[in-house]
Amino acid sequence: MSKIRKIEGSKAQDYETELDSLFSNSEDVDSIKVNLPSKGKFYNNFQEVSIKPLTYEEEDHILRSGGKGLGVINMLIEKCVAGIDHSDLLSMDKMYLLLKVREASYGEDYEFSIGCPDCHTEVKTSIKLTEDLRTNEVPDDLEDPRTFTLPRLGVEATVRFPRSREDGFLIDTPTTIKNLYRFVITLNGNSDPVFISKAIKRMHVIDVKKLLKEIHKGEFGLDSRFMFECPSCKSTTLMEMPLDAGFFSVT
Repeated sequence: MSKIRKIEGSKAQDYETELDSLFSNSEDVDSIKVNLPSKGKFYNNFQEVSIKPLTYEEEDHILRSGGKGLGVINMLIEKCVAGIDHSDLLSMDKMYLLLKVREASYGEDYEFSIGCPDCHTEVKTSIKLTEDLRTNEVPDDLEDPRTFTLPRLGVEATVRFPRSREDGFLIDTPTTIKNLYRFVITLNGNSDPVFISKAIKRMHVIDVKKLLKEIHKGEFGLDSRFMFECPSCKSTTLMEMPLDAGFFSVT
């Protein structure tokens, strides 16, 4: 039987080192510092936040997932946003950062299809993200937590902003109402969450809506609404910009 020859393999090539070297300058240039709608007021040790564009691999992941759900949004934030604890983000800042990631990745022009609510015609339209959408910053005197008086009960309530790690409590209206007590620190001086939960169930709808408004402060951050004029029936409607898979892809 002939002797089997021994052949030594060559040293494995260090691709990661070469790839890091190849893209190092590009990544530095593409990193963009952004100002948050909250001005960073409600984060500990806040300094600055920067974003980077999507890679092809990240875009492909979004498309394969269908571009839906909190998982995709959180993945985008984790991959493209630096300088802040992602689980601590306020909703107003999170939505704004998604917009800026999209703008950094594909530019300010966003083309999409939308259905006219009056004549139901499917229409292609476009907006300029930096020009057509408004972002409202919080005033310097806004606090978190903050105290106000409920209009019907006439007692004081102290509430706080939800954080990104608590998004699961706010996925739809029934879930939000069920978990509203989590964001109410005190009600008429009482901080017992069981008491607060039971009290919310007995509240007049005006007081519940007041709690929701104060907790979310939806007047601040990205306003994704725009006026849409249908070219078919000429009706004008206030519409919401769609944040689906198409928002994060041009392929």
